[in-house]
Amino acid sequence: MYLCSVVVQNIYVFKIFEQQVINEQCMQKTEAQIIFYLLQDKVNVGKTIREIATVAGVSVGTVHNTLTDLANRGYIVDGGKIRLLRKRQSLIDHWVRGYAETLKPRLFISRFTFLSPAVREQWQSIRLTETLSWGGEPAAALLDGYLRPERWDIYTADNANALIATGRMIPAPQGEIFVYKRFWQSEGTPLLVVYADLLATEDDRCREAAERIKSLL
Repeated sequence: MYLCSVVVQNIYVFKIFEQQVINEQCMQKTEAQIIFYLLQDKVNVGKTIREIATVAGVSVGTVHNTLTDLANRGYIVDGGKIRLLRKRQSLIDHWVRGYAETLKPRLFISRFTFLSPAVREQWQSIRLTETLSWGGEPAAALLDGYLRPERWDIYTADNANALIATGRMIPAPQGEIFVYKRFWQSEGTPLLVVYADLLATEDDRCREAAERIKSLL
């Protein structure tokens, strides 16, 4: 009887652990957007649920459920009148994984290539409108010049036609330029997104560049 009780208890504990692992791995798109907003500024976690929902572009109910879940995982301390973020680096790591697996693939629009090898060499001279911004490798290269891009991520608040308007890029199914929809409201690409882009490549060069950015997050 005692042995059966122990077996049942162990199975129950394993189920809880298994569910926690599933929860950690399967980040929903809306959850990724909310966590991204919370990580942008330490004051954001203290804002009202409605304010967070408005900026993150999700429902009030989704924000409530996400904050509750984050509190249960120990990422948030909610004292009723004040809400604080904890284990920020751990939450960044969690978001980066979820971004690469869940959010970024849904943001993909199309691929482009540079008009010529000469244009590719001078990519930094391309004038982007306020609706466009470099991500990943080119963004890291512009930050400190450490990385020489081999893949170009670019985010747009509009559509892919904005790239054609530069006169330097054309659509190409196998192109080295990957175009994504911008999911944040400000101009430019946030460092957290650049960091996540670099780690998502699983390239040693990019991982080294990501480590250089990590202290700035």
